[in-house]
Amino acid sequence: MKIIYIFTSPTLTSSSVQNKVLSQIEAINQSGVLCIGAFFSTQIVDETKLNDKVSFYPVVKAKQSFFNKIYQRRQLDKALYDFIEREYADTDFFYIRNPGSTFLFTKLVKRFGKKIVIEHQSKELDEIKSLMKENVFGLKPSKFLSWFQYSFWPFYNEVLFGHRINKKIRASIAVTNEIAQFQRQKGSKNVFTITNGITVKNYSLRQPVEFKSELNLLFLKGSSGYSPWNGFDRLVDSIDHYYLNIENKAEIKLFVYGNHSEGEIPKRDYIVEGGYLTGVELDTIFNQIHIGVSGIQVYLKNFKEATSLKIREYIARGLPFIYAYTDPDLNEDSKEFALEFPNDDSLIDMEKVIEFAKKALEDKELPQKMRKYAEEHLDYEVKMKKLYQELQRL
Repeated sequence: MKIIYIFTSPTLTSSSVQNKVLSQIEAINQSGVLCIGAFFSTQIVDETKLNDKVSFYPVVKAKQSFFNKIYQRRQLDKALYDFIEREYADTDFFYIRNPGSTFLFTKLVKRFGKKIVIEHQSKELDEIKSLMKENVFGLKPSKFLSWFQYSFWPFYNEVLFGHRINKKIRASIAVTNEIAQFQRQKGSKNVFTITNGITVKNYSLRQPVEFKSELNLLFLKGSSGYSPWNGFDRLVDSIDHYYLNIENKAEIKLFVYGNHSEGEIPKRDYIVEGGYLTGVELDTIFNQIHIGVSGIQVYLKNFKEATSLKIREYIARGLPFIYAYTDPDLNEDSKEFALEFPNDDSLIDMEKVIEFAKKALEDKELPQKMRKYAEEHLDYEVKMKKLYQELQRL
């Protein structure tokens, strides 16, 4: 079996999503299947190898004064069409991380759909609706252009073409049962749930610091775009409330690392703000942290379930965490290192978080227990074996 994994939003350096895709490709190959990666980018002009299994392919860069995003997507769809047409005869499946619905992409799956499998990370319409709040309609030219490209156009395309695409492809892969049901309702005949995973060996097991009078929280932000469902606003409001209403309190420090835009992180004395970290720098930060924070406002995407990559990294590294949704990969054994809060806009009880941290950190073997849990339930070797079995059935 030969699989080509198509990824349409790569970078020439690194990102959390791209690292996930690379891990999937590596794990599929380890299962005995030939899987190569085709990453499409406007940052190159000729085919460029990333490694022996992954290559970057050029997409013509649009240079329109108006509606540039729409023209750029057209160039991407053309590049995908030409590539799949060229590779179609020698490939069993084209595995595509969903790039969004368009007219040209619909034409592509109409012709090549019986070999196309699309991975879905969200219920697309709900996600678009949540992002529309940041690009509302306005009469000023700049406001109108932003609304049209980032709100109206993607919403219109998803409504008009989402069902048509799902009906033509071979299968949909969903990272939660909730998303799987949504894709069935959109017309996909073959739908499989394969939750997000992680390459456990790529992450160092942390050496936790002792909890004394200061609680260190970690918030990792993987995307440079505005993602309100991560719950940063809810977290900051909760810490603010804690400082206003609790006497003889423990100090709280919130460490924020990742890609974020200027002004996105509010100014607070307790916030330590940094950029995107990898390697030894990130290992050092994890050793200083007591509790990680995952998504705590996913209701903004109309989600009850999620399979956050952050949680998987926390477990692989041995860091207890808080979250606010259902994760299909967490069971009763995870309760000693995972504290769940309601999936709403209520304030997080920071006193409860502090007590949870104290109890979790008393168990000196907890990081090793979490590591074992990650190896048995979350590693991509486990996830991609399931994917291979499902594709074999097709």
